[in-house]
Amino acid sequence: MKRPVRIFLLLCSVLYISACAGLSDKISTNIFGTVQTPDSYEPEAGRLLSALKDKNRNIKTFKGTGRITFSGKNRDLISADIAWVAEDKNKISMALRDILGRPIANLAADGEWIYFVSHADNTFYKNHSDNAGLESFISVPIRIKDVILLLSGRVPLYEFDSAAVADAENGMRVLVLKKKWSGVTEKIYFGRDCQDVSEIEIFGTGGDLLYRATFEGEKKVEEYHIPSRLVVSNDAGDYMRLDIERYWADVPVSRAAFVLNPPEKNGE
Repeated sequence: MKRPVRIFLLLCSVLYISACAGLSDKISTNIFGTVQTPDSYEPEAGRLLSALKDKNRNIKTFKGTGRITFSGKNRDLISADIAWVAEDKNKISMALRDILGRPIANLAADGEWIYFVSHADNTFYKNHSDNAGLESFISVPIRIKDVILLLSGRVPLYEFDSAAVADAENGMRVLVLKKKWSGVTEKIYFGRDCQDVSEIEIFGTGGDLLYRATFEGEKKVEEYHIPSRLVVSNDAGDYMRLDIERYWADVPVSRAAFVLNPPEKNGE
């Protein structure tokens, strides 16, 4: 497999994290509680959950361009240009280009299928995208739905039975979501003012970290607040940093944008 294709297969996890260390060691994963209803959340937890659900909730379509810096498993740093367009929670199309603007590969999902095309060797891939993740491409098991939410400045909220608020060592407040039998499923780190999310951590049923996403900086687009930089990583050292350069919200989007066709072979 040619190098640009390998790079894109790794990058398309979208996406991923930087040198800053995560905060997973500062809050225990063994925070359990009874099953709650929205009416029984403690006031601060209920307020934070409400704020998360309201953040950028009206954004329906968006597109953007940026620069990706990725540290591969061999620790080589790779940079490339990327463009994307997305709709709601399950449709996205991403394109990777080299320094001369030539297409390297495309990844798309239309809510039913996930597609991948390599322009380097005319590789085409198509499979069902029901709750699809990108672990087929890299080792970070992030779902496509999560990618779309993160790029829209929102936070994925995994299924949980109870919510509690705790303190981190640096004064941050942490919203801890947990399932009754499997423990912590997600941690959401807020700044001291408890207004903006700086980092989230998603955990598997065994308590292991699946991935960490960090928001760095912010830009105002229409009435929405979008991160200037998004980084996603796992504890194995796989990471990718996306610097968002241009961003448009609530733009017209064709359904055809989320469907990829097999590339034409030379001579046909």
